[in-house]
Amino acid sequence: MKNIYFCVDYESFAFIRYNNFQIGDSNRFIAESYKTTDDAINNGLQNIITLSLAHLSFDLLNLGYNIYLCYKDKQIKIEPHMDIGGKDLRIGHNIFKLFRAGVFNELLEIHN
Repeated sequence: MKNIYFCVDYESFAFIRYNNFQIGDSNRFIAESYKTTDDAINNGLQNIITLSLAHLSFDLLNLGYNIYLCYKDKQIKIEPHMDIGGKDLRIGHNIFKLFRAGVFNELLEIHN
């Protein structure tokens, strides 16, 4: 299975990169932009860490990716039917819009 880590901020990007990614590991790809993330996904790379949230979508499941949303030292696996604030996350939901609306803030411990 492939993994993609969507990092909300640079601190989480650095944390995931340091703890999950070994330098020189050809199965890991670090993407800091929309374009490099898009290229990595289109090339089917095994493990991607990115600061670009533009691809945060359940469409990645069809490409074989586990989807992780990361903030500071927290990471949550985004899956259909997970409980988000007492509601069922469905495959048809737009994860990016839900993130922007603050739905994952409690799980990630994001405080405004």
